[in-house]
Amino acid sequence: MPLNAYGVLATFMAAGAAIGSAIGWLVGPRRWTSLILPVLAAVASLGTIGHRLRIGFGPTVPLFGFDVHLFSDLGFAALFAFVAAVGQRAVLAPGHHAGPGVPDGEPPH
Repeated sequence: MPLNAYGVLATFMAAGAAIGSAIGWLVGPRRWTSLILPVLAAVASLGTIGHRLRIGFGPTVPLFGFDVHLFSDLGFAALFAFVAAVGQRAVLAPGHHAGPGVPDGEPPH
């Protein structure tokens, strides 16, 4: 693998980590361990959709000597991170939708 490909890889991993962390933190639950799945989803989408499947639209941006559909790739990463975070929230925080009269985070009595 050429040296400039490592630059693209590092950029996409950093962008996936930032996007996944931000979306995971906004969607919740707000625990550091709950950021893992959205980050993995964002990074995996960047590797799968952008690199292997080469699905992209819009203008290309030169990045370390490669033409990359940066905006659509980052959009897909945000979408996959959001879906993963929402699914994770539904599993990890079932008391969040406990019903009327039950404060958030408290199990029903």
